[in-house]
Amino acid sequence: MSGIDTRVLAGRYRLLNPLAEGGTGTVWLAADETLGRDVAVKEIRLPPDLGPVQRQEIYVAALREANLAARLKHPSIVTVHDVIIEQDRPWLVMERLSGATLEQTVRERRPLPVHQAARVGVGILSALAAAHSAGLLHRDVNPGNVFLTRAGRAILTDFGLAVVDGEATSGRTGHLVGTPNYVAPERLRGERGSPASDLWSLGATLYFAIEGLPPHPAATSIAVINRVLTEPARPPERAGALGPLLMLMLDPLPEARPSFDTVSRVLGEVATGHPATAPAPAPAFVPAPHRPQPAPALRGVVQPRGAALWAAVEVGVVAVVIGATMGVVHLSADPAPVEKPVTFSEKPGAFTTPVDMCKLLPVADVRQLLPALTSEGEPTSTGGCQWVISGMGLEMSPSGLNKQWGKSPRQAHELFVNERNNVIPNGQVAWSWSDIDAGIRSARSTGPLPVKPAGSEAFGYDFYENRKTGRLEQSHVVFRVDNLVVDVAYTVVDGSKDGPAVQAGAHTAAVWVANALNKQKAGG
Repeated sequence: MSGIDTRVLAGRYRLLNPLAEGGTGTVWLAADETLGRDVAVKEIRLPPDLGPVQRQEIYVAALREANLAARLKHPSIVTVHDVIIEQDRPWLVMERLSGATLEQTVRERRPLPVHQAARVGVGILSALAAAHSAGLLHRDVNPGNVFLTRAGRAILTDFGLAVVDGEATSGRTGHLVGTPNYVAPERLRGERGSPASDLWSLGATLYFAIEGLPPHPAATSIAVINRVLTEPARPPERAGALGPLLMLMLDPLPEARPSFDTVSRVLGEVATGHPATAPAPAPAFVPAPHRPQPAPALRGVVQPRGAALWAAVEVGVVAVVIGATMGVVHLSADPAPVEKPVTFSEKPGAFTTPVDMCKLLPVADVRQLLPALTSEGEPTSTGGCQWVISGMGLEMSPSGLNKQWGKSPRQAHELFVNERNNVIPNGQVAWSWSDIDAGIRSARSTGPLPVKPAGSEAFGYDFYENRKTGRLEQSHVVFRVDNLVVDVAYTVVDGSKDGPAVQAGAHTAAVWVANALNKQKAGG
Protein backbone atom coordinates (compact mmCIF):
# COMPACT_ATOMS: atom_id res chain seq x y z
CA MET A 1 0.00 0.00 0.00
CA SER A 2 1.20 3.46 -0.75
CA GLY A 3 2.87 5.35 2.08
CA ILE A 4 0.84 8.49 1.30
CA ASP A 5 -1.71 9.26 4.05
CA THR A 6 -2.96 12.76 3.29
CA ARG A 7 -2.04 15.02 0.41
CA VAL A 8 -3.69 17.72 -1.60
CA LEU A 9 -3.00 17.44 -5.31
CA ALA A 10 -3.08 20.53 -7.54
CA GLY A 11 -4.43 22.51 -4.63
CA ARG A 12 -7.87 20.85 -4.83
CA TYR A 13 -7.90 17.02 -4.62
CA ARG A 14 -7.48 15.84 -1.00
CA LEU A 15 -6.64 12.13 -0.73
CA LEU A 16 -8.76 10.46 1.96
CA ASN A 17 -8.34 6.67 1.96
CA PRO A 18 -7.40 3.90 -0.48
CA LEU A 19 -10.22 2.18 -2.37
CA ALA A 20 -8.31 -0.46 -4.31
CA GLU A 21 -4.82 -1.72 -4.97
CA GLY A 22 -3.68 -2.72 -8.43
CA GLY A 23 -0.57 -3.83 -10.24
CA THR A 24 0.49 -0.29 -11.16
CA GLY A 25 -0.82 1.74 -8.25
CA THR A 26 -3.51 2.63 -5.76
CA VAL A 27 -6.96 4.08 -6.37
CA TRP A 28 -7.82 6.63 -3.68
CA LEU A 29 -11.05 8.14 -2.50
CA ALA A 30 -10.46 11.88 -2.70
CA ALA A 31 -12.39 15.07 -2.11
CA ASP A 32 -12.48 17.66 -4.88
CA GLU A 33 -12.43 20.73 -2.64
CA THR A 34 -13.09 23.09 -5.55
CA LEU A 35 -16.34 21.47 -6.71
CA GLY A 36 -17.28 19.83 -3.41
CA ARG A 37 -17.56 16.26 -4.68
CA ASP A 38 -15.92 12.89 -4.13
CA VAL A 39 -13.68 11.53 -6.87
CA ALA A 40 -11.37 8.58 -7.39
CA VAL A 41 -7.68 9.35 -7.89
CA LYS A 42 -5.37 6.75 -9.41
CA GLU A 43 -1.85 6.99 -8.00
CA ILE A 44 0.79 5.49 -10.26
CA ARG A 45 3.17 3.45 -8.11
CA LEU A 46 6.58 2.62 -9.57
CA PRO A 47 8.98 -0.13 -8.44
CA PRO A 48 12.10 1.41 -6.86
CA ASP A 49 14.51 -0.40 -9.20
CA LEU A 50 13.15 1.12 -12.40
CA GLY A 51 15.46 3.25 -14.50
CA PRO A 52 14.51 6.65 -15.94
CA VAL A 53 13.46 5.23 -19.33
CA GLN A 54 11.18 2.62 -17.77
CA ARG A 55 9.65 5.22 -15.47
CA GLN A 56 8.94 7.48 -18.43
CA GLU A 57 7.24 4.58 -20.25
CA ILE A 58 4.91 3.99 -17.30
CA TYR A 59 4.14 7.70 -17.01
CA VAL A 60 3.30 7.77 -20.71
CA ALA A 61 1.07 4.69 -20.38
CA ALA A 62 -0.81 6.32 -17.50
CA LEU A 63 -1.33 9.49 -19.49
CA ARG A 64 -2.52 7.46 -22.46
CA GLU A 65 -5.12 5.78 -20.25
CA ALA A 66 -6.49 9.14 -19.17
CA ASN A 67 -6.39 10.68 -22.63
CA LEU A 68 -8.06 7.75 -24.35
CA ALA A 69 -10.81 7.35 -21.77
CA ALA A 70 -11.46 11.05 -21.32
CA ARG A 71 -12.14 11.81 -24.94
CA LEU A 72 -14.87 9.15 -25.07
CA LYS A 73 -18.10 10.58 -23.66
CA HIS A 74 -20.41 7.63 -23.07
CA PRO A 75 -22.54 6.44 -20.13
CA SER A 76 -20.80 3.05 -20.12
CA ILE A 77 -17.24 4.43 -20.15
CA VAL A 78 -15.65 5.68 -16.93
CA THR A 79 -15.38 9.48 -16.85
CA VAL A 80 -11.88 10.93 -16.40
CA HIS A 81 -12.09 14.45 -14.98
CA ASP A 82 -8.47 15.53 -14.81
CA VAL A 83 -4.81 14.59 -15.15
CA ILE A 84 -2.53 15.99 -12.45
CA ILE A 85 1.21 16.26 -12.95
CA GLU A 86 2.55 16.26 -9.39
CA GLN A 87 6.20 15.60 -8.46
CA ASP A 88 6.92 14.88 -12.14
CA ARG A 89 4.44 12.04 -12.36
CA PRO A 90 0.77 11.72 -13.35
CA TRP A 91 -2.31 11.22 -11.18
CA LEU A 92 -5.61 10.37 -12.86
CA VAL A 93 -8.78 11.92 -11.44
CA MET A 94 -11.91 9.93 -12.29
CA GLU A 95 -15.55 9.74 -11.34
CA ARG A 96 -16.11 7.76 -8.16
CA LEU A 97 -18.04 4.59 -8.92
CA SER A 98 -20.16 2.89 -6.27
CA GLY A 99 -20.50 -0.86 -6.68
CA ALA A 100 -18.13 -3.69 -7.62
CA THR A 101 -16.39 -5.16 -10.65
CA LEU A 102 -18.03 -7.98 -12.56
CA GLU A 103 -15.22 -10.25 -11.38
CA GLN A 104 -15.82 -9.39 -7.72
CA THR A 105 -19.57 -9.78 -8.11
CA VAL A 106 -19.35 -13.25 -9.65
CA ARG A 107 -16.60 -14.60 -7.38
CA GLU A 108 -17.98 -13.22 -4.11
CA ARG A 109 -21.67 -13.79 -4.82
CA ARG A 110 -22.77 -15.90 -7.77
CA PRO A 111 -22.90 -15.84 -11.59
CA LEU A 112 -25.40 -13.45 -13.14
CA PRO A 113 -28.78 -14.50 -14.50
CA VAL A 114 -28.75 -14.66 -18.28
CA HIS A 115 -30.95 -11.60 -18.78
CA GLN A 116 -28.77 -9.53 -16.41
CA ALA A 117 -25.59 -10.61 -18.20
CA ALA A 118 -27.23 -9.59 -21.48
CA ARG A 119 -27.93 -6.12 -20.05
CA VAL A 120 -24.26 -5.86 -19.06
CA GLY A 121 -23.34 -6.90 -22.58
CA VAL A 122 -25.57 -4.22 -24.14
CA GLY A 123 -23.81 -1.51 -22.13
CA ILE A 124 -20.27 -2.70 -22.79
CA LEU A 125 -20.95 -3.36 -26.47
CA SER A 126 -22.24 0.20 -26.76
CA ALA A 127 -19.07 1.48 -25.06
CA LEU A 128 -16.92 -0.51 -27.49
CA ALA A 129 -18.96 0.90 -30.38
CA ALA A 130 -18.10 4.42 -29.23
CA ALA A 131 -14.41 3.52 -28.84
CA HIS A 132 -14.15 1.78 -32.20
CA SER A 133 -15.92 4.57 -34.05
CA ALA A 134 -13.28 6.93 -32.62
CA GLY A 135 -10.53 4.63 -33.93
CA LEU A 136 -9.67 3.02 -30.56
CA LEU A 137 -9.28 -0.61 -29.58
CA HIS A 138 -9.61 -1.36 -25.86
CA ARG A 139 -7.51 -4.59 -25.93
CA ASP A 140 -8.25 -5.58 -22.32
CA VAL A 141 -11.98 -6.20 -21.95
CA ASN A 142 -12.24 -8.60 -19.01
CA PRO A 143 -14.41 -9.04 -15.88
CA GLY A 144 -12.02 -6.94 -13.78
CA ASN A 145 -12.44 -3.98 -16.14
CA VAL A 146 -16.24 -4.11 -16.18
CA PHE A 147 -17.72 -2.24 -13.20
CA LEU A 148 -21.31 -2.80 -12.07
CA THR A 149 -22.66 0.27 -10.29
CA ARG A 150 -25.32 0.16 -7.62
CA ALA A 151 -27.53 2.11 -9.99
CA GLY A 152 -27.39 -0.76 -12.48
CA ARG A 153 -24.93 0.62 -15.03
CA ALA A 154 -22.16 -1.49 -16.55
CA ILE A 155 -19.04 0.67 -16.95
CA LEU A 156 -15.97 -0.14 -19.04
CA THR A 157 -12.79 1.00 -17.29
CA ASP A 158 -9.00 0.92 -17.68
CA PHE A 159 -7.99 2.06 -21.13
CA GLY A 160 -4.32 1.65 -20.20
CA LEU A 161 -3.84 -1.00 -22.88
CA ALA A 162 -6.03 0.66 -25.46
CA VAL A 163 -4.46 1.54 -28.78
CA VAL A 164 -5.38 4.11 -31.38
CA ASP A 165 -6.16 2.50 -34.72
CA GLY A 166 -3.02 2.68 -36.82
CA GLU A 167 -0.73 3.57 -33.91
CA ALA A 168 2.65 1.87 -33.91
CA THR A 169 3.14 -0.29 -30.81
CA SER A 170 6.47 -1.93 -31.44
CA GLY A 171 8.29 0.59 -29.27
CA ARG A 172 6.10 0.01 -26.25
CA THR A 173 7.80 -2.27 -23.78
CA GLY A 174 7.38 -3.58 -20.27
CA HIS A 175 3.56 -3.68 -20.32
CA LEU A 176 1.13 -6.59 -20.26
CA VAL A 177 -0.88 -7.21 -23.39
CA GLY A 178 -4.08 -8.21 -21.61
CA THR A 179 -5.52 -10.88 -19.32
CA PRO A 180 -4.79 -14.30 -20.97
CA ASN A 181 -8.26 -15.81 -20.41
CA TYR A 182 -9.82 -12.86 -22.24
CA VAL A 183 -7.34 -12.16 -25.06
CA ALA A 184 -8.48 -13.13 -28.57
CA PRO A 185 -6.43 -15.90 -30.20
CA GLU A 186 -5.19 -13.69 -33.04
CA ARG A 187 -3.68 -11.30 -30.50
CA LEU A 188 -2.06 -14.18 -28.63
CA ARG A 189 -0.45 -15.11 -31.95
CA GLY A 190 1.14 -11.67 -32.06
CA GLU A 191 -1.29 -9.98 -34.45
CA ARG A 192 -2.33 -6.43 -33.69
CA GLY A 193 -6.03 -7.23 -33.41
CA SER A 194 -9.18 -5.47 -34.58
CA PRO A 195 -12.67 -4.62 -33.33
CA ALA A 196 -13.41 -8.34 -33.73
CA SER A 197 -10.72 -9.00 -31.08
CA ASP A 198 -12.54 -6.78 -28.57
CA LEU A 199 -15.74 -8.64 -29.49
CA TRP A 200 -14.07 -11.97 -28.63
CA SER A 201 -12.98 -10.54 -25.27
CA LEU A 202 -16.51 -9.33 -24.57
CA GLY A 203 -17.83 -12.80 -25.38
CA ALA A 204 -15.35 -14.35 -22.93
CA THR A 205 -16.33 -11.77 -20.30
CA LEU A 206 -20.07 -12.47 -20.67
CA TYR A 207 -19.31 -16.20 -20.61
CA PHE A 208 -17.62 -15.72 -17.22
CA ALA A 209 -20.54 -13.61 -16.00
CA ILE A 210 -22.99 -16.46 -16.67
CA GLU A 211 -20.87 -19.58 -16.14
CA GLY A 212 -18.65 -18.38 -13.28
CA LEU A 213 -15.47 -19.44 -15.11
CA PRO A 214 -13.71 -18.43 -18.34
CA PRO A 215 -14.38 -20.24 -21.63
CA HIS A 216 -10.92 -21.89 -21.64
CA PRO A 217 -10.33 -22.72 -17.94
CA ALA A 218 -6.82 -23.89 -17.05
CA ALA A 219 -4.47 -23.84 -14.06
CA THR A 220 -1.74 -21.61 -15.49
CA SER A 221 -1.47 -18.72 -17.93
CA ILE A 222 0.62 -20.86 -20.31
CA ALA A 223 -2.05 -23.55 -20.28
CA VAL A 224 -4.75 -20.95 -20.90
CA ILE A 225 -2.90 -19.55 -23.89
CA ASN A 226 -2.39 -23.05 -25.32
CA ARG A 227 -6.09 -23.87 -24.95
CA VAL A 228 -7.24 -20.58 -26.49
CA LEU A 229 -4.94 -21.17 -29.48
CA THR A 230 -5.73 -24.84 -30.04
CA GLU A 231 -9.16 -25.72 -28.61
CA PRO A 232 -12.73 -24.46 -28.97
CA ALA A 233 -14.39 -22.83 -26.00
CA ARG A 234 -16.00 -25.03 -23.37
CA PRO A 235 -19.73 -25.28 -24.27
CA PRO A 236 -21.68 -23.10 -21.81
CA GLU A 237 -24.10 -24.86 -19.46
CA ARG A 238 -26.09 -21.95 -18.01
CA ALA A 239 -26.23 -19.51 -20.92
CA GLY A 240 -29.60 -20.56 -22.34
CA ALA A 241 -30.60 -18.29 -25.22
CA LEU A 242 -27.19 -16.60 -25.18
CA GLY A 243 -25.26 -19.84 -25.64
CA PRO A 244 -25.19 -19.86 -29.47
CA LEU A 245 -24.24 -16.18 -29.58
CA LEU A 246 -21.38 -16.63 -27.09
CA MET A 247 -19.94 -19.53 -29.07
CA LEU A 248 -20.02 -17.43 -32.25
CA MET A 249 -18.36 -14.50 -30.49
CA LEU A 250 -15.64 -16.91 -29.32
CA ASP A 251 -14.94 -18.31 -32.76
CA PRO A 252 -11.14 -18.54 -33.26
CA LEU A 253 -11.42 -16.87 -36.69
CA PRO A 254 -12.14 -13.11 -36.53
CA GLU A 255 -13.98 -13.17 -39.85
CA ALA A 256 -16.36 -15.89 -38.57
CA ARG A 257 -17.53 -13.88 -35.57
CA PRO A 258 -20.93 -12.16 -35.80
CA SER A 259 -21.32 -8.51 -36.68
CA PHE A 260 -21.86 -5.94 -33.96
CA ASP A 261 -25.40 -5.53 -35.32
CA THR A 262 -26.14 -9.19 -34.70
CA VAL A 263 -24.63 -9.16 -31.21
CA SER A 264 -26.56 -5.99 -30.35
CA ARG A 265 -29.85 -7.47 -31.54
CA VAL A 266 -29.53 -10.76 -29.68
CA LEU A 267 -28.28 -9.19 -26.44
CA GLY A 268 -31.15 -6.69 -26.57
CA GLU A 269 -33.72 -9.43 -27.11
CA VAL A 270 -32.44 -11.49 -24.19
CA ALA A 271 -32.06 -8.44 -21.91
CA THR A 272 -35.70 -7.45 -22.45
CA GLY A 273 -37.05 -10.97 -22.11
CA HIS A 274 -37.96 -11.45 -25.77
CA PRO A 275 -37.14 -14.73 -27.52
CA ALA A 276 -33.69 -14.43 -29.02
CA THR A 277 -33.37 -14.93 -32.76
CA ALA A 278 -30.70 -17.51 -33.44
CA PRO A 279 -27.67 -15.70 -34.85
CA ALA A 280 -26.22 -16.95 -38.11
CA PRO A 281 -22.47 -17.01 -38.67
CA ALA A 282 -21.37 -13.93 -40.56
CA PRO A 283 -19.54 -14.53 -43.85
CA ALA A 284 -17.08 -11.80 -42.90
CA PHE A 285 -16.62 -9.25 -40.14
CA VAL A 286 -17.31 -6.19 -42.25
CA PRO A 287 -19.81 -3.85 -40.55
CA ALA A 288 -21.18 -0.90 -42.46
CA PRO A 289 -19.56 2.53 -42.10
CA HIS A 290 -20.21 4.31 -38.81
CA ARG A 291 -19.84 7.92 -37.81
CA PRO A 292 -19.37 8.84 -34.13
CA GLN A 293 -22.68 9.69 -32.46
CA PRO A 294 -23.12 11.70 -29.23
CA ALA A 295 -26.16 9.70 -28.11
CA PRO A 296 -25.63 6.43 -26.19
CA ALA A 297 -28.02 4.44 -28.37
CA LEU A 298 -26.41 1.26 -29.69
CA ARG A 299 -25.76 1.58 -33.40
CA GLY A 300 -24.02 -1.74 -33.85
CA VAL A 301 -21.91 -0.82 -36.87
CA VAL A 302 -18.51 -0.03 -35.50
CA GLN A 303 -15.54 -1.36 -37.39
CA PRO A 304 -13.33 1.64 -38.28
CA ARG A 305 -12.92 2.38 -41.94
CA GLY A 306 -9.46 3.32 -43.12
CA ALA A 307 -9.13 7.01 -43.73
CA ALA A 308 -12.49 7.76 -42.12
CA LEU A 309 -10.99 7.06 -38.71
CA TRP A 310 -10.47 9.87 -36.25
CA ALA A 311 -6.71 9.80 -35.79
CA ALA A 312 -6.63 10.79 -32.16
CA VAL A 313 -6.34 14.58 -32.34
CA GLU A 314 -2.67 14.42 -31.53
CA VAL A 315 -3.15 11.76 -28.82
CA GLY A 316 -1.80 8.35 -29.84
CA VAL A 317 -0.36 9.54 -33.13
CA VAL A 318 1.93 12.16 -31.62
CA ALA A 319 2.69 9.90 -28.67
CA VAL A 320 4.86 7.86 -30.99
CA VAL A 321 6.16 10.83 -32.98
CA ILE A 322 7.57 12.67 -30.00
CA GLY A 323 8.31 9.71 -27.77
CA ALA A 324 5.78 10.77 -25.14
CA THR A 325 2.07 11.06 -24.67
CA MET A 326 0.25 14.16 -25.78
CA GLY A 327 -3.51 13.92 -25.42
CA VAL A 328 -6.57 15.98 -24.83
CA VAL A 329 -8.64 15.24 -21.77
CA HIS A 330 -12.07 16.50 -22.72
CA LEU A 331 -13.76 18.41 -19.93
CA SER A 332 -16.82 19.30 -21.97
CA ALA A 333 -18.64 17.77 -24.91
CA ASP A 334 -20.53 20.52 -26.69
CA PRO A 335 -21.55 19.28 -30.13
CA ALA A 336 -19.65 20.74 -33.06
CA PRO A 337 -21.55 22.34 -35.93
CA VAL A 338 -22.98 19.87 -38.41
CA GLU A 339 -21.03 19.75 -41.64
CA LYS A 340 -22.98 20.88 -44.70
CA PRO A 341 -23.32 18.18 -47.35
CA VAL A 342 -20.53 18.46 -49.92
CA THR A 343 -19.79 16.14 -52.82
CA PHE A 344 -16.31 14.63 -52.83
CA SER A 345 -14.73 12.14 -55.18
CA GLU A 346 -15.15 8.46 -54.31
CA LYS A 347 -12.17 7.49 -56.49
CA PRO A 348 -8.74 6.75 -54.94
CA GLY A 349 -6.81 9.95 -54.36
CA ALA A 350 -3.45 11.10 -55.66
CA PHE A 351 -1.45 9.80 -52.69
CA THR A 352 -1.53 6.04 -53.18
CA THR A 353 1.76 5.34 -51.40
CA PRO A 354 3.34 6.89 -48.29
CA VAL A 355 4.86 10.32 -48.83
CA ASP A 356 8.36 11.04 -47.49
CA MET A 357 7.35 13.92 -45.22
CA CYS A 358 10.94 14.90 -44.49
CA LYS A 359 11.57 15.71 -48.15
CA LEU A 360 8.68 18.16 -48.32
CA LEU A 361 10.52 20.95 -46.46
CA PRO A 362 14.15 21.96 -47.04
CA VAL A 363 16.26 22.81 -43.99
CA ALA A 364 16.64 26.39 -45.20
CA ASP A 365 12.88 26.92 -44.92
CA VAL A 366 12.52 25.22 -41.55
CA ARG A 367 15.42 27.30 -40.22
CA GLN A 368 13.15 30.36 -40.51
CA LEU A 369 11.12 28.83 -37.66
CA LEU A 370 13.98 27.06 -35.85
CA PRO A 371 16.97 29.42 -36.26
CA ALA A 372 19.52 27.11 -34.63
CA LEU A 373 18.58 24.10 -36.77
CA THR A 374 21.60 22.38 -38.37
CA SER A 375 20.25 18.95 -39.37
CA GLU A 376 17.68 17.44 -41.71
CA GLY A 377 14.27 16.38 -40.49
CA GLU A 378 13.99 13.08 -38.66
CA PRO A 379 11.39 10.57 -39.93
CA THR A 380 9.08 9.19 -37.28
CA SER A 381 7.60 5.74 -36.82
CA THR A 382 4.16 7.05 -37.80
CA GLY A 383 5.25 8.24 -41.24
CA GLY A 384 5.70 11.86 -40.17
CA CYS A 385 8.75 14.05 -39.67
CA GLN A 386 10.16 16.24 -36.91
CA TRP A 387 12.76 19.03 -36.73
CA VAL A 388 14.00 19.81 -33.22
CA ILE A 389 16.31 22.15 -31.33
CA SER A 390 16.45 22.93 -27.62
CA GLY A 391 13.20 24.60 -26.60
CA MET A 392 11.60 24.52 -30.06
CA GLY A 393 10.29 21.95 -32.52
CA LEU A 394 8.31 21.48 -35.71
CA GLU A 395 6.47 18.21 -36.32
CA MET A 396 4.01 16.94 -38.90
CA SER A 397 2.04 13.71 -38.99
CA PRO A 398 -0.22 12.21 -41.65
CA SER A 399 -3.42 11.80 -39.63
CA GLY A 400 -4.91 8.35 -39.82
CA LEU A 401 -1.44 6.90 -40.44
CA ASN A 402 -0.89 4.64 -43.44
CA LYS A 403 -4.53 3.56 -43.43
CA GLN A 404 -5.39 6.50 -45.68
CA TRP A 405 -2.92 6.01 -48.53
CA GLY A 406 -4.92 5.42 -51.69
CA LYS A 407 -8.26 6.22 -50.06
CA SER A 408 -10.68 8.67 -51.61
CA PRO A 409 -10.97 12.43 -50.99
CA ARG A 410 -14.40 11.78 -49.47
CA GLN A 411 -12.93 9.43 -46.86
CA ALA A 412 -10.17 11.94 -46.13
CA HIS A 413 -12.78 14.66 -45.70
CA GLU A 414 -14.62 12.46 -43.18
CA LEU A 415 -11.37 12.01 -41.27
CA PHE A 416 -10.79 15.77 -41.31
CA VAL A 417 -14.30 16.48 -39.97
CA ASN A 418 -13.97 13.83 -37.26
CA GLU A 419 -10.71 15.37 -36.09
CA ARG A 420 -12.18 18.86 -36.01
CA ASN A 421 -15.33 17.73 -34.18
CA ASN A 422 -13.30 16.02 -31.49
CA VAL A 423 -11.15 19.01 -30.53
CA ILE A 424 -13.01 20.17 -27.42
CA PRO A 425 -12.50 23.63 -25.83
CA ASN A 426 -10.75 23.70 -22.44
CA GLY A 427 -9.48 20.14 -22.74
CA GLN A 428 -6.57 19.36 -20.44
CA VAL A 429 -3.35 18.17 -22.02
CA ALA A 430 -0.51 16.24 -20.42
CA TRP A 431 2.50 15.97 -22.70
CA SER A 432 6.27 16.00 -23.02
CA TRP A 433 8.86 16.20 -25.81
CA SER A 434 12.29 15.21 -24.59
CA ASP A 435 13.95 16.11 -27.92
CA ILE A 436 13.29 19.81 -27.25
CA ASP A 437 13.98 19.59 -23.49
CA ALA A 438 10.29 19.72 -22.57
CA GLY A 439 9.54 17.51 -19.57
CA ILE A 440 6.08 16.31 -18.60
CA ARG A 441 3.86 19.38 -18.44
CA SER A 442 0.22 20.28 -18.04
CA ALA A 443 -1.65 22.51 -20.50
CA ARG A 444 -5.08 23.51 -21.75
CA SER A 445 -6.30 23.17 -25.30
CA THR A 446 -8.52 25.44 -27.30
CA GLY A 447 -11.37 24.19 -29.42
CA PRO A 448 -11.07 24.11 -33.22
CA LEU A 449 -10.04 27.52 -34.52
CA PRO A 450 -10.55 29.05 -37.97
CA VAL A 451 -7.29 29.59 -39.86
CA LYS A 452 -6.28 31.13 -43.16
CA PRO A 453 -6.42 28.75 -46.12
CA ALA A 454 -4.03 25.79 -46.17
CA GLY A 455 -4.76 22.93 -48.53
CA SER A 456 -8.40 22.27 -49.45
CA GLU A 457 -9.72 22.78 -45.90
CA ALA A 458 -8.03 23.51 -42.57
CA PHE A 459 -8.55 24.29 -38.89
CA GLY A 460 -6.24 24.98 -35.95
CA TYR A 461 -6.02 24.34 -32.22
CA ASP A 462 -3.57 25.51 -29.55
CA PHE A 463 -2.05 24.38 -26.24
CA TYR A 464 -1.57 26.90 -23.41
CA GLU A 465 0.57 26.14 -20.36
CA ASN A 466 -1.85 25.36 -17.56
CA ARG A 467 -0.43 26.36 -14.17
CA LYS A 468 2.55 28.72 -14.54
CA THR A 469 2.83 31.30 -17.27
CA GLY A 470 -0.37 30.56 -19.19
CA ARG A 471 1.79 31.02 -22.30
CA LEU A 472 0.83 29.51 -25.66
CA GLU A 473 3.44 26.81 -26.21
CA GLN A 474 2.13 24.76 -29.11
CA SER A 475 -0.02 25.55 -32.14
CA HIS A 476 -1.49 23.02 -34.59
CA VAL A 477 -2.91 23.34 -38.09
CA VAL A 478 -4.77 20.34 -39.52
CA PHE A 479 -5.43 20.44 -43.26
CA ARG A 480 -6.44 18.21 -46.17
CA VAL A 481 -4.89 17.91 -49.61
CA ASP A 482 -6.82 15.49 -51.82
CA ASN A 483 -6.93 12.17 -49.89
CA LEU A 484 -4.28 13.13 -47.32
CA VAL A 485 -4.89 14.80 -43.94
CA VAL A 486 -1.86 16.27 -42.15
CA ASP A 487 -1.43 17.74 -38.64
CA VAL A 488 1.41 20.28 -38.38
CA ALA A 489 2.54 21.33 -34.87
CA TYR A 490 4.92 24.18 -34.03
CA THR A 491 6.16 24.13 -30.41
CA VAL A 492 8.05 26.83 -28.51
CA VAL A 493 8.61 26.16 -24.79
CA ASP A 494 11.59 28.44 -24.13
CA GLY A 495 9.52 31.64 -24.13
CA SER A 496 11.32 33.12 -27.11
CA LYS A 497 8.10 33.65 -29.10
CA ASP A 498 4.70 34.99 -28.09
CA GLY A 499 1.36 33.42 -28.92
CA PRO A 500 0.72 35.11 -32.28
CA ALA A 501 4.24 34.21 -33.43
CA VAL A 502 3.72 30.54 -32.52
CA GLN A 503 0.38 30.48 -34.34
CA ALA A 504 1.91 32.18 -37.36
CA GLY A 505 4.75 29.66 -37.38
CA ALA A 506 2.35 26.69 -37.41
CA HIS A 507 0.31 28.22 -40.22
CA THR A 508 3.41 29.08 -42.25
CA ALA A 509 4.68 25.50 -41.97
CA ALA A 510 1.23 24.13 -42.87
CA VAL A 511 1.11 26.27 -46.02
CA TRP A 512 4.61 25.11 -46.99
CA VAL A 513 3.62 21.47 -46.58
CA ALA A 514 0.29 21.90 -48.39
CA ASN A 515 1.99 23.64 -51.32
CA ALA A 516 4.61 20.88 -51.51
CA LEU A 517 1.90 18.21 -51.51
CA ASN A 518 -0.07 20.00 -54.21
CA LYS A 519 3.10 20.23 -56.31
CA GLN A 520 3.73 16.51 -55.81
CA LYS A 521 0.10 15.78 -56.68
CA ALA A 522 0.50 17.74 -59.93
CA GLY A 523 3.61 15.72 -60.73
CA GLY A 524 6.02 18.62 -60.25
